[in-house]
Amino acid sequence: MVIGGYMLKTRSGKIISKNIRVCDTFWQKGTGLMFRSKNSVKDTAWLFTFSKPSRIGITMWFVFFPIDIIFLDKNNKVVELVRDLKPFSFYNPKVNICSFIEFKAGLIKDSGIIIGTKLRMK
Repeated sequence: MVIGGYMLKTRSGKIISKNIRVCDTFWQKGTGLMFRSKNSVKDTAWLFTFSKPSRIGITMWFVFFPIDIIFLDKNNKVVELVRDLKPFSFYNPKVNICSFIEFKAGLIKDSGIIIGTKLRMK
């Protein structure tokens, strides 16, 4: 589900994305960006949420373009960053997370997000 009218911002007010697609079902979490085009992340952040903190591995099988990923704790604080994750690769976060957000490659660098940044959805 794409949440219209919501934006993802840093606490300082910098807009990261104007559209948020929430992936909260088993199917949505399992497929994510598989078989989608690069336009899927052009103007949309893909938010994956989990009921308890854990180390959720990311697989890029059948994702045909690189992405950036921001891993968040229960307070939406950035705890880990992955830049330019390549197609057909795998990544396992080093810390427990409560959610993560997938974006177009380059967004982390362009936005200036660092570990410790708090994000909010408004």
